[in-house]
Amino acid sequence: MREMTTEEIQMVSLDILRDVHDFCVKNGIKYTLQGGTLLGAVRHKGFIPWDDDIDIAMPRPDYDKFIRTYRSERGYEVFSRELPHSRDVYISYARICDMKRTFVDDSLWQWTSRSKGVWIDLFPLDGTEDSIEICKKRISKMTFYWKAGSRLRSGQNPLSSQSSFLSRIRLLLKKSIILWYGYDVIDKHISMCREIDYTKAAYYCNLSYMRYGIRERHHKKVLDEVILVPFEKEHFYIMKGYDEALSEKYGNYMQLPPIEKQQRGHEINRFYWLDR
Repeated sequence: MREMTTEEIQMVSLDILRDVHDFCVKNGIKYTLQGGTLLGAVRHKGFIPWDDDIDIAMPRPDYDKFIRTYRSERGYEVFSRELPHSRDVYISYARICDMKRTFVDDSLWQWTSRSKGVWIDLFPLDGTEDSIEICKKRISKMTFYWKAGSRLRSGQNPLSSQSSFLSRIRLLLKKSIILWYGYDVIDKHISMCREIDYTKAAYYCNLSYMRYGIRERHHKKVLDEVILVPFEKEHFYIMKGYDEALSEKYGNYMQLPPIEKQQRGHEINRFYWLDR
């Protein structure tokens, strides 16, 4: 197997996105580019040059419909812990993976025990409280479960004699989480994401991935309408209120970050072609 370049990972990721876009248009499912991919669409009209991943998001009702109905003739598959017989998926959101052409070695931060290829991330957008203070309290509580789930994943790594003493102590503590909590902690996180019905809420947030917390909470008018924009010489949907979403999350998002922060998105993983 030959290791993939950043450009090749981008190429496969873009092909997955194209397939997802076609399925969503055909089946009336709303999606938006999200996170760094949304930023790339607005600032670069494509990938952030040093990034190799794609993020999309859907309101929870569309997300539920998508993960249960998506079928691809190109060999792409949905991985979600919320699907039947998927207890071996250890994240609170979904990923759409290439299963025919590529292989990913994610042994240092494994998110599923199954074999998988290049993927794109799919985040559900859930309803939140009208009160920002109450919402902050719930996000604070949820962050505990999100971090516990993350530590479970890294806690699967083997103890290495090459690691420092302090690193081995940290890993032992992470392994203790598996004994005390088990993977039910991820199910608890997912159930908390779903506590407020998206269709009845005035505000939404990405609660399945807690890195940005309250900065991803917005009024639903930000997402009410989606618009087609150029992305790598094609067109995909983004939320019409992208300026509010990007400003809240990144500040002055049109300004490039310093070179030391321009890092490849999946540094910890290794991506390979299966037949090259």
